Amino acid sequence: MNKRKLWRTIPTLLLVLLAALYVLPTMLPAGAVPGWYPFQKELSFGLDLQGGLELRYTVDYKKAISENMLRVREAIGVSLVNALAQREGKEPETLSEEQRAEIGGRFGVERTDFDTLKVSFTRPEDVDILTVELVDELRSDLVRLPPSGNDVVVHMNELRISMIRDEVVNQTLEVIRKRVEAFGLVEPDVRKNGDTDIDIQLPGVSGKQVDEARERIGQTARLTFRIVDRAEEATNFFKDRADKLEDFQTRFPEKGRLMKVERDPNTTQWFLRADAGLTRGKGDALAKNAILSFLKTLRIDDDHMVAFEMVEQREGNIVKERYWRTHFLFSETRVTGDHVTRAMVLFETQGEPYVSLEFNGEGARNFEDVTASNVGEFLAILLDDEVNSAPEIKERIGGGRAKISMGGARHPREILSEAQSLVTVLTHGAYKAPVHKVHDFEVGPSLGQDTIDAGVISLIVALLAVYLFMVFYYGGSGFIADMGLTLNILFILAVLVGFNAALTMPGLAGIVLTIGMAVDANVLISARIREEMRLGKGPRASVEAGYGHAFSAIFDANLTTGIAGIVLLNYSSGPVYGFAVTLLIGIVVTFVTQVFITRMIFDWYIEKFRPERLSVGI
Repeated sequence: MNKRKLWRTIPTLLLVLLAALYVLPTMLPAGAVPGWYPFQKELSFGLDLQGGLELRYTVDYKKAISENMLRVREAIGVSLVNALAQREGKEPETLSEEQRAEIGGRFGVERTDFDTLKVSFTRPEDVDILTVELVDELRSDLVRLPPSGNDVVVHMNELRISMIRDEVVNQTLEVIRKRVEAFGLVEPDVRKNGDTDIDIQLPGVSGKQVDEARERIGQTARLTFRIVDRAEEATNFFKDRADKLEDFQTRFPEKGRLMKVERDPNTTQWFLRADAGLTRGKGDALAKNAILSFLKTLRIDDDHMVAFEMVEQREGNIVKERYWRTHFLFSETRVTGDHVTRAMVLFETQGEPYVSLEFNGEGARNFEDVTASNVGEFLAILLDDEVNSAPEIKERIGGGRAKISMGGARHPREILSEAQSLVTVLTHGAYKAPVHKVHDFEVGPSLGQDTIDAGVISLIVALLAVYLFMVFYYGGSGFIADMGLTLNILFILAVLVGFNAALTMPGLAGIVLTIGMAVDANVLISARIREEMRLGKGPRASVEAGYGHAFSAIFDANLTTGIAGIVLLNYSSGPVYGFAVTLLIGIVVTFVTQVFITRMIFDWYIEKFRPERLSVGI
């Protein structure tokens, strides 16, 4: 064998050996592979084959845009005050707080939709101050509509909305993927579905893993720090609406009986309380839902929000009372979980775990500024809309550190597990917008095993049928095609194992289809070789002509199929996606095995045995 052929043969043999080593653990019984074996990974099966958990979440991108528009509202207010002052010959930098308040009283800015603001002027002559140029100077993605009376509407353009939507969904997708990987769940499949949905498939999870996956993936844990508003109007917010609460209790007695208004002796705020029962469970959700239902009947300005805190009053380890309570807070937050650089579980001197936080430079400066300007006020630490604690700010807090307590009358192991879960969420990021569960399916493993058996049987039957047909119809040439077909299956499985790709039922269908495509290539080649031999050519010349003339047809057929597979891969999800993955792998592998490797086998056979004629069937 000359050096050129040796150069092709050795890498091919090494490739076949490597593929066999990769696939071997999948073929052997569980536990049969020794610890020293370098390739321990086995072929993973998809959700439809081995059971597990399937979740779908939708991302509320409108909430992210809505929060963005609140910042725009503040910026428009500042710009309008400056512009009106300049029109009257005043320097904006020299305005006192009273002058700014007087000018600001001449207009109001309210959010009328998640992407829309309405500016209402009290004086008609001020309307023209909100020009297109002023809006463009603030934000290039804002559109100013023509005035209608004393009102001017400003909204975000569609291109920016779609960009924010895609950004938020992609960020959420990455956060979910990191969380799932950090929790050590097996072979997760996390992908985008449509514009706002995210599909999560966790094959092989069962029992406690299912509950853990549901809880941790669904935990948003958006960490924020907000100041408790203790102005008179805010302090008396719920007290002043006692008549509305009475009306609500009359109309909805089941929810209303849980609630009453009480006063916090520390913050002096009147708050809404809803009893939740003495143990964790269904009562927690019912109590919180009662408060949420009542809040929907009230109007709360955009610059404020209502948060919730679970209060447990106990004597020793015995819980005497458990209830949800409200906190009336400023919406503005300058320190969030995005500023956290490190989160870890530490322990109090009494042995109780807590989560220690460290902020980056910006977060440390903001936290110091907030605490310095609000000494004597109360700082609420929120995870999503729930207040973890609301301590009084005794002094300016520097150093860029804070802590989240994990109190409650629970077993220490449960508290520690919750703290560790929170650290994982904070370390791997919080969702940039709320996520809502669309569906939640648990697939049983018995159904998966039945499907595996049916899929494997169909694959074996297809292989045997093709093997027998090729040998019967094309003789020795068909046998060489069968060798290439065996290597085809081996390489596909090796690629799936090597890239941690899960084999699904549609994936099995893709492999069966690949078998047909692979044989089709060798049918063309064998038929062409037979024609060349009928013309009187020798074995070597017939093989060269057969592969040369059939190549373009094989290439065109695989190219068009590959284009369809790429389209399916990019615009599909679930079962169709699994089919597209194995189809594309099969196309590449088919080209390698049925065009190049079978050609090498023919060349070796001709050079080794020097036959006068080739067996190319009937």
